[in-house]
Amino acid sequence: MLSCWLAIIFAVPAWVSTQVTVPMSQYDYERTGASLQEWILNPSNVDPTHFGKLFSRVVDDSIYALPLIVPNLNIAGQQRNVMFVATMGNTVYAFDADDPAQSEPLWARNLGTPAPGDSWIGPTHHGILGTPFIDVPSGTLYVVTLVQKDSESNLWVNALDIFTGNLKYNSPQLMSFPFAGPEGTLTNVKGALQRAGLLMVNDVLYIAVANVVPDPQDQHWSQEGFVQAFNARDLTQRLAVFQTTPGGRKGGIWQGGRGIAADGLGNIYLSTAGGYYDGITNFGSSTLKFAGPGLKLADWFTPHNHEYLFLQNIDMSAGGVTLIPDSPLMFSGGKEGVIFLLDRDAMGKLEGAEGGPLQRFQAGIGCGQKDCAQTLGTAFWRRQNDGVLYVWDRRDVLRAYNFVNNRFVTTAAAVSAAQPGQTGGPSVSANGSDVTSGIVWAATTESPKSGGQVPGTLRAFRASDVSQEIYNSDINSARDALGDFTKFAPPVVANGKVYVPTQGKVVSVYGLLCGNDVSSLVSVDSRSRKPGPNNTFTESMTFKNTSSHAIGAPFDIAVDNLTPGATLTNATGATSCALPAGSPLVRATGAPLWLAPGATFTATLTFTAPSNTTRFNARVFSGFAGR
Repeated sequence: MLSCWLAIIFAVPAWVSTQVTVPMSQYDYERTGASLQEWILNPSNVDPTHFGKLFSRVVDDSIYALPLIVPNLNIAGQQRNVMFVATMGNTVYAFDADDPAQSEPLWARNLGTPAPGDSWIGPTHHGILGTPFIDVPSGTLYVVTLVQKDSESNLWVNALDIFTGNLKYNSPQLMSFPFAGPEGTLTNVKGALQRAGLLMVNDVLYIAVANVVPDPQDQHWSQEGFVQAFNARDLTQRLAVFQTTPGGRKGGIWQGGRGIAADGLGNIYLSTAGGYYDGITNFGSSTLKFAGPGLKLADWFTPHNHEYLFLQNIDMSAGGVTLIPDSPLMFSGGKEGVIFLLDRDAMGKLEGAEGGPLQRFQAGIGCGQKDCAQTLGTAFWRRQNDGVLYVWDRRDVLRAYNFVNNRFVTTAAAVSAAQPGQTGGPSVSANGSDVTSGIVWAATTESPKSGGQVPGTLRAFRASDVSQEIYNSDINSARDALGDFTKFAPPVVANGKVYVPTQGKVVSVYGLLCGNDVSSLVSVDSRSRKPGPNNTFTESMTFKNTSSHAIGAPFDIAVDNLTPGATLTNATGATSCALPAGSPLVRATGAPLWLAPGATFTATLTFTAPSNTTRFNARVFSGFAGR
């Protein structure tokens, strides 16, 4: 009788894949920069031997916006995990997020001629700068493009169908910027920066803009900031406009690329760059709270040295705002390198004797007393009873600050040895609150120059002790080279892969070099054997997901220790990196893209054997990496 048993070799729950969606910059509405459903990657397997570059996706121009991930989409009749990429060439792409062989885009949509780039931004073109927002329930990607037509540069709001790339909701719509003075309403906004990640919540789309210049003769001081709200289902309807300094100058909103934050009550939060402040209608150098789609200013915080920050161009908007989950707290910070911990319900308004932050502390080296290009990149890992803030800026070390009893411990718990010229800012991945699972990721470059194209490095650190760097892509550069560095662009971690945008017209994708052994997460739900002619046997095996998490396809069955003289005749390959090497494999062709808890798939194995007592052990692998 042909028999088998399922070998239980690795009982490690952290190997399970789940369906993680990344629909916006920094993963979530709080803009934490933390991917906390990462069951595959952890410090035990992220090292130069087991982890590396898997493939790249090629696009038409450099990439400043972060890649976004939506799993399990049906595009052209096939279920896929999809990566969306927006470029400085004003093109939006949908790619297969997992399969190295699927290098061609599922669809691509160009949204107009991009404006020229420069040594600071581009460098060739300046098209899509800010990270889009994907509303998964409606299947809509929102994106803002800077389009050149004749001598004008205009910002356009677009809504794309994520299944086809077709325009929807009466888009594109031209953005306009109303001024109360003789400037009137501007649509020609050469040099405008739509860098902050978009936000869509409660059917309202929020867009923040910096560097709107009403006076061409005063390019340095007249860089105005705006936030605008649109009906997300009909982009012809602009619901509100807020200008940050209508009676003064500057106050742009760029946030080092961080998206506009939102709480569960419909309030939104952002920070403005150096600009005029009077606490009445002008709110430069401030962190602001708005009550919903009418953009009514509900509260704010402004540091006591706001005028100095304004005059020295030391932007509060260089870091943006993060809401601390499961608390009424938030923090912001910018070029000064200072973190301000704030109460969302009583932000303090002007810092002084009667108000101020709950905490202010020097978290990074900052600018000191003069203008510089610091951005104060941050990521916050909220754990069950505490948290950790990771801070990394240019020409500085990565620092970790513990968060205990709703306050930051202002002495760094650990710092990195690496001190690169620039970093795109950190992101953190972990399996929930499991301290042993955490990894801090960042792209860096040795060059301190803000402009131009320079080589980058992907780095990974143990999140529990960032003095331990566990991987960087320069160790095996022939296999893992990142490509050209993109500033303000932290890596995106989802479903066991790390997606890194570059200025070299590619997204570089990293992951485990050998597939996931999920044998401990499945059981043989049923099996049947049928004899055939000429000593052939067919074994049908049904596998059941016994874990609490979905497991991602494709699935391969490795046949180990097959009885001597027996042959697996329908093998589709053999194990190599998954020891023991040389075991034949069979691909389960009918398995779903994601195997839900309790769900099953069936694999058919065909043998020739000299007797009916053939035995073997089976292992189950998932994912597209090697076997």
